[in-house]
Amino acid sequence: MGGAAGHMAHPFDLGWVNSGSDLLDFFEKAKTFVEKKGAGAVKIDGVNVSFKVVGDDENKQFAVDRGSLKPIDIEGITMDRVDDRFPEGHGMRPAIRTLLSILNAALPDIKSELEELGMWVDPSRFLNTEYVEGTTNVTEYDENFLAIHGLSQFYHKIHSRNGQERPGMERPEGVKAPSVEVPYNPKTMENLVKKLNIVAEEYGFQVYGSVPTEKMDEIDFSSTLSQPFTVKVSDDREITKSLKEWLSEATNPRYKVVKLKDGSRTHALHKQLYMNILNGETPIVNLIEDSDAEAAIYGAVLMHATRMLGNDVMRSLTSPMGDVMNHEGIVMRDEKLFGSNPVKITGDFIVGNLGGGFGQVTEEEGEGYRSGRALPDSDAPNNEAEAQAGPEESRQKIALIPGAFKPPHRGHLGMVEEYAQRADNVVVLISSPVKSSRKLPNGREITADDSKKIWETLVSHLPNVEVQISPHASPITATYDFIGKDGPLEPGTEVILGVSNKGRDVDRFSQAEKYAKEGVILTPPGYSAIDPISHSTYYMDILGHSPLKDEMPSMTTSGKDPRDFHASDMRYLLGQAESDEEAVELLEDFTGEDNIFDVLAILGLNTGLNELAGGNAMAAGAVAGAVGAQGGPWKRGNLDQENEEEKKRSRLKKENADLSMVDEIMRLFTERGIMR
Repeated sequence: MGGAAGHMAHPFDLGWVNSGSDLLDFFEKAKTFVEKKGAGAVKIDGVNVSFKVVGDDENKQFAVDRGSLKPIDIEGITMDRVDDRFPEGHGMRPAIRTLLSILNAALPDIKSELEELGMWVDPSRFLNTEYVEGTTNVTEYDENFLAIHGLSQFYHKIHSRNGQERPGMERPEGVKAPSVEVPYNPKTMENLVKKLNIVAEEYGFQVYGSVPTEKMDEIDFSSTLSQPFTVKVSDDREITKSLKEWLSEATNPRYKVVKLKDGSRTHALHKQLYMNILNGETPIVNLIEDSDAEAAIYGAVLMHATRMLGNDVMRSLTSPMGDVMNHEGIVMRDEKLFGSNPVKITGDFIVGNLGGGFGQVTEEEGEGYRSGRALPDSDAPNNEAEAQAGPEESRQKIALIPGAFKPPHRGHLGMVEEYAQRADNVVVLISSPVKSSRKLPNGREITADDSKKIWETLVSHLPNVEVQISPHASPITATYDFIGKDGPLEPGTEVILGVSNKGRDVDRFSQAEKYAKEGVILTPPGYSAIDPISHSTYYMDILGHSPLKDEMPSMTTSGKDPRDFHASDMRYLLGQAESDEEAVELLEDFTGEDNIFDVLAILGLNTGLNELAGGNAMAAGAVAGAVGAQGGPWKRGNLDQENEEEKKRSRLKKENADLSMVDEIMRLFTERGIMR
């Protein structure tokens, strides 16, 4: 669950869960907790939306709040502003209109309940909900409904650079969450739900409050804890222990950044990393840098325990909405046991998105997703005709987004986010132009590797998106190669070619059918094209009063609209970022506020503000840091030389990944107690 309410915690996210033993202690507490009838609540697999009440006494209405520091969110996305926040073609647009219509129609009848909840006079309080229309994410439901999880309140926040303020309750020291659940009278919420349903039925919706769980069978962890968990260190060395033994020694690495042998970075609790270690097809020595091996292994152990022990809990429960295993999971609320915010147990669903289906992630699917191969289909058609005309619900649907992305920006991201809702998986395919490479004003080339790292930063919240680099210079050639006879797609796969309605983008792939592998089904680009998103009003206001507009490419080139996202505008602002703080502020609209310093670090740019942004930018900018240690990272000659030397060092590391490396890792494991 994201948005205004923040992401609901997994057990390993809790502040007191610092080890495998702590995680086991959590599940023992959870076991006792859910034995009480109605203690747990079903976790719905829907789209999170937060609703608040805005306006003066004569003009009260409901509004959506996505939780950002954008003025439109703080003021509230009312019915007349839905189109301003959600561009045409956005999947949430029609649903938000329907839900606001229901809430506003019921407003006079629920005024007393809203007053009791504190929402009538305080727009920092909001209903934390999820809506479902059929198959909204992964799970398929039989009806359209809105589930109200509870009442939350924003913490007060001020933008660190532009001073934009979000009103709310005082934030406790050390708390980073955007909001917190607040207590309320359950009877008040029950009355609210009853009154809302009278109106919702007219719109084909149901409204639910918390859906309680009830124990069906005894919960027994002993079988799961005795199961072996094997870590493949090298092709001829493995470490096997019971899950209980692993938990007794594991520490919680949390979201420590770990470096992979291919040079990319992820975090120790990433589901794809977990699946790779679980599968054992890629040995640790070939997967993770030596210094990060322990964090990666312990992260996989905690993920596996959370998944399997979670299944034990969920299998024992039922609910008014049926078997809990048919939903995303359960939610538990108990401040003394778990903390001030709810915690969720999701079992197999924690990795469900990798396979594009609930609880159906196999070892082959996990490895296939990471490597970019098409995921296997256990119900593969028996002949070519069946492959081409198989039932739509059994097809694997992949959206392919090709481009040079020099660099990627939020305009591109808007397209990916939309296709991530339409397809099982999205592949961002980065081409590698040679003659038409793009450079920053200081002469630094934006490489395909740079674009990949930026993409991985931008899509970190999207579990079904993968980023690949193609060897081809042209995005069109890269696309035709991917969908062609030698590409990774299996017959029966449905492919959406990512295009926008901007210019003649749709026409780029008019010949795609000629190149597609037999049996691969292409959705006509004209049917799947989406409208591009535009810059925020806030961005345009700043730009309109800034001297930077005088040389902004979209402002000085005829035929370009500065409201549209242009990579040339972004490159221009990147060139100004080291000396002009306003350029950094404008760049936030290209990257998102949370990503700006990561992107600057990836491109080796130091604004003087990076260190104030915390460790994330520095983690992403390890190469820039290494250059800085040699006399200043902003000397281009030094940077080029250091990059070349880094490539040589990487090649040498791969060439020397022999038995001595395995022995060294095994020695470290022995010293740290992993190998016994």
